[in-house]
Amino acid sequence: MKRKTNPLILAINESTSKARREGHELITRAQALEAKRMKIRVNYSEAFKNLDLGVHNLYVRTSFYKPYIEVNLNGLDSFKDPQLVELLDFFTSKTDKVTTTDWTHAHTNRDYSFELDDVVVNICAYVRSDSPTCRRVQTGIEVQEVPKYQIVCD
Repeated sequence: MKRKTNPLILAINESTSKARREGHELITRAQALEAKRMKIRVNYSEAFKNLDLGVHNLYVRTSFYKPYIEVNLNGLDSFKDPQLVELLDFFTSKTDKVTTTDWTHAHTNRDYSFELDDVVVNICAYVRSDSPTCRRVQTGIEVQEVPKYQIVCD
């Protein structure tokens, strides 16, 4: 007769196994980034050398796909800001795989994503809300029907 394992013990064992798997995945991703570290530094350090981290943010994330570099440019006067233009020119010269996304629901910001051979770069440009040249303008109203539910028990 097979002994039944307590469900709590099963849940603990599953959680422990999952945590170990996730830990191994993180180590593997860190090792992959470490292996590409020098190439990334050589290829892209020039683009970020004048970035003021007191105002802007720069992150590097790991993935199984490619390292991901994200820079948030905060408090810009416009999308013609010299630092933004310099970054866009730098990465546009390295790839034609570029997409842009405007986020108009809460801010005046635009994301520029560049797919390069060895990294993905995302530049998030946030224009000041009091910018004299860029502003959010309402262009219409969108009405959505959303189903509404309640619980009914017999």
